Amino acid sequence: MRSVARLLSRAGFACDAITSDPRLARAGVVQRVFPFEPAPRWIEAALDWQSRTGGLVVPCDDNMVRQVRNAAIDDATKCRLLPITGPEHLGHVGSKVGLARALERAGVAAPRFAVVESAGDLVAACEGLGYPLVVKVDESGGGEGVFACGSRAEAEALAARSLRLPLLVQELIDGDLIDLSGFFRGGRPVHFVYNRYMKTVGSRFGVSILRRYTRLSALDRQVFDDLVHFSQALGLDGFVNISALRRSVDVRLLFIEADLRPNVWVEASRIFGDDPAPAIRTAFEMGGVLAWPPPREPGPPTVDLPYPFRMGAFELLTNRHGVWQTFGDHASVDLIRYLGGPAWRLIQGLGQRLGRG
Repeated sequence: MRSVARLLSRAGFACDAITSDPRLARAGVVQRVFPFEPAPRWIEAALDWQSRTGGLVVPCDDNMVRQVRNAAIDDATKCRLLPITGPEHLGHVGSKVGLARALERAGVAAPRFAVVESAGDLVAACEGLGYPLVVKVDESGGGEGVFACGSRAEAEALAARSLRLPLLVQELIDGDLIDLSGFFRGGRPVHFVYNRYMKTVGSRFGVSILRRYTRLSALDRQVFDDLVHFSQALGLDGFVNISALRRSVDVRLLFIEADLRPNVWVEASRIFGDDPAPAIRTAFEMGGVLAWPPPREPGPPTVDLPYPFRMGAFELLTNRHGVWQTFGDHASVDLIRYLGGPAWRLIQGLGQRLGRG
């Protein structure tokens, strides 16, 4: 939330927040902090705030997005709190199945899929689609509820686990996982990034530690056109966390994810001179959206950036992946709090051993 507030502050917004974390108020990036209360009370508070200010509401958590989707309010009111242009796009909100169906209807490039409504149908769906594939719980995030499946035996084992239904079964694409997250207005990109997951936590489906950014001026025009088609099909209108797979055999982008909230990398590109804030400011002041080609930026075409709060203590201590360059984009209180846990104890132990040596 702090990164989002800091980004919007640079874009000229005065930011308030509904949160249960008092650190946000102390960080000085928001003007007023309202206490978080469980839905529907936080939803009512957000709608009241928006009615009074006319401001932009940014839900920063998948569960909050789904709470809005499921709220006992009319569909048009839901869209006031979600980054979509209208009720016709609610079907893909917080749902992997809904997203796959929306992309299929719009003819957006995506992996082949099947939807499983009954656990007894999982094996048949896998056999029909063909291995290898991926089985996904419809509502999940951060790599949870995602399972690789390479054979009938593995499909039968998954069927026996009583996974929460419905399930999305997708062909497993051999290729790089790509992030195309950005800010959108009226179904058009205002600013977006292009980066490849280089290192993840736990498995290839986990959250990322290291990403390789490619400057927009170094991309092929087709990437931009594909993203425009995707964003128009989903009616994107705000911060959206987008993932795609770049297929090895033909380098084609296949879209797989659109989480309707920002991620922790939301302002990371500022480190190498590509700050989203001016583009967002222009979008609200003059209605501008991203045009192609983008301006050519100075510097190397690719930049590797790590996320410090997912790194080990030794990696932080030794400036692994150049992590020190990212420290200025994070509040010192957060870094101290992180190092105050197990990571900090490991550093202290290392220092003591070096001292004795």
